[in-house]
Amino acid sequence: MKRSIFFFTLSLIFIPVTAAFAEDIIVDSKIIAATVYNDRAAVKREGKVKIPSGAHNIVFKGIPVSIYPDSLRAEGSSVANVVFGAVSHKRESFEDYVVPREKELNDKLKTLQDKRRLEYAEKQALASGKTFLDNLAKQASLRENEEIAKMELNTESWSGAVDVIFTKIAENLKADIAQDIKIRDIDDEINKINNELRELRTGQKQSFEVTLPFESDKAAELTVSLIYQIPSVSWQPVYDARLDVKSGKLNLVQYGSVGQLTGEDWEDVALTLSTARPSRGAGLPDLEPQWVSLYENMPMKGRGYGDATPAYIMAVEEKNEDSLERAITMGSSAIPVPEAPKAKEASFQSAQIDTGGFVSEYKITGPSTVKADGTKAKLLVGSFEVDNKLQIQIKPKFGTDAYLVAMATLKGEAPILPGQVNLFRDGAYIGQSYTKMLRPGDETNLAFGIDDNVVVTRNTLKDERSEAGLISKESQITRSFVTEIKNLHKEPVEIALLDNVPVSKDERIRVEVLKDETTQGYQSDVDDKKGVLQWVKKYKPSEEIKINLGWRVSWPKDQNISGL
Repeated sequence: MKRSIFFFTLSLIFIPVTAAFAEDIIVDSKIIAATVYNDRAAVKREGKVKIPSGAHNIVFKGIPVSIYPDSLRAEGSSVANVVFGAVSHKRESFEDYVVPREKELNDKLKTLQDKRRLEYAEKQALASGKTFLDNLAKQASLRENEEIAKMELNTESWSGAVDVIFTKIAENLKADIAQDIKIRDIDDEINKINNELRELRTGQKQSFEVTLPFESDKAAELTVSLIYQIPSVSWQPVYDARLDVKSGKLNLVQYGSVGQLTGEDWEDVALTLSTARPSRGAGLPDLEPQWVSLYENMPMKGRGYGDATPAYIMAVEEKNEDSLERAITMGSSAIPVPEAPKAKEASFQSAQIDTGGFVSEYKITGPSTVKADGTKAKLLVGSFEVDNKLQIQIKPKFGTDAYLVAMATLKGEAPILPGQVNLFRDGAYIGQSYTKMLRPGDETNLAFGIDDNVVVTRNTLKDERSEAGLISKESQITRSFVTEIKNLHKEPVEIALLDNVPVSKDERIRVEVLKDETTQGYQSDVDDKKGVLQWVKKYKPSEEIKINLGWRVSWPKDQNISGL
């Protein structure tokens, strides 16, 4: 007869707890898979058990108490017909730590501390022996002095005794030093364990016992899985950008940097990295009525406000600090000032992976291991295909260095998530950058360090302040600059010079680019940034070009100007 394998998931079938339950079957399980989100992970534990026919309980022990209990669910497969009941859980308390690695480290720490006490006791014994030998040496010295005084000097007897005593003292000192070395080595081991415990320490002496009732029509082997979500896990995308300058090819490789502090090492698990964010919830909150009302613009008395204005009273009653400040400024000195609000501790906004609504999962190839001590595991996700163009960029406002920039356009269908980029130029690591969210077709610029084969000099030609106009006088500032660029490469290169001119926020301030003093052919408001100008040109080998920029700012004479 052909036998079928049945797969089961947690159902709402209620199995009554009666005498039909003959025994609890404890399953020995291990973590086999995990899906990691930005602030948690969905973990899958699996084990195999021999089950009898009838109604029984499967019990998972040692489940971390930090899990989200509502996320517990079970799956299973067997050749028998098996029906699962509802998963339940309860806390178990223990005298010792329940996290295996933490327990192991604490046991090792106790052993080392006991060993240190024994070594220290030996050191104290040596100290007592040294005191005894010191006293004995003093007595021998006195005896020697007495014999010398009485002219009863017995060279063999006293010199032999002195040799024995001082030999023992030397041995004692060496033994004391050896004890110091042993204690020092033990202290180093203790410090190492304490440092690891500080990273790992959970302090957990409790765990969950999870019970899964079931009924089976016959004895068989059951593969059972327990799935739940657990915090203290996160991942971030990290990229390696490797540029070959000669060919201009850019290789962009994505990794997932995964860390966890769940108390359990993940050994050889199937790992998936997800951009979903379960913590954000699944839906929107309900909208509530927004009530409005009118008030009379009359002084109000009888509430302890005296002659306070309605604006002040509303500000106080609504605890609106901005309105209150305005009301106090406009009101009389008789208006009572409420007690200043207490200072609040500043909060920090942690970095988040924001994919702009895009959700994806990256399944890591092969089994992965992530330790529970917070150590980041760098796991390969895959590579991205890009169209790349090299350009040398100069920003003389910040300096005369020329930088090699890769202008990469993302191809394919997968997006690039925001993250750190490690930069490699011809195999050499040169630093780090950061990439924003990129979708196919988007462009990003990655700078790969200084190009010494492009020489740049910058000079100020004019920096004048003057007045203009016959009737209505204006103040003016005029400035002009020249930037000289020389290409020392043996091949043509594209060079972009970026500079800026002032931008007015007031219609009374006029800004003009001086055409006679500015090299034409520039692009204005580059990357939608007001006042940013750019000159782009292909430079031949040994070609040298001067680029001029001149501008003037004018404003009413009786006004002051800032920003210059």
